[in-house]
Amino acid sequence: MTFQPGQSGNPNGRPKGIIDKRIELRELLQSHAKDLIEKLIEDAKDGEPSALRLCIERLLPRIKPENGINFQLPEGGIETGDNMQQITNGITDAVASGQMTIDEAEKFNEFLKRQRWNLEEAERKKRDEKWKKERGW
Repeated sequence: MTFQPGQSGNPNGRPKGIIDKRIELRELLQSHAKDLIEKLIEDAKDGEPSALRLCIERLLPRIKPENGINFQLPEGGIETGDNMQQITNGITDAVASGQMTIDEAEKFNEFLKRQRWNLEEAERKKRDEKWKKERGW
């Protein structure tokens, strides 16, 4: 089923002019922001764990790795099935030993899949070009 141009896919959706509840609440809190922050700091100084965590998270946000993933590829890179099997085992070992998070491993694996696909695509193009050249196209 396709929708007609200019016709909403959800005609009973949110009416125009409705303010998001989060914005409404933020506006209510805005006038009390200074007092709330001072109270949070006071609670943190008194050792309240939740207040401490909030303050520390604001002062020292989580550091993201800047250098990417450090992973040694086998000789020959990702071009052979045996190497890909070695890489997969290496990723699993890195996660199991805590050197890599599961999220990092999944991202790295997706990256490797794209790279493998790019290599295969390049090989297909080379074969096509060779085939065309042989036939004088």
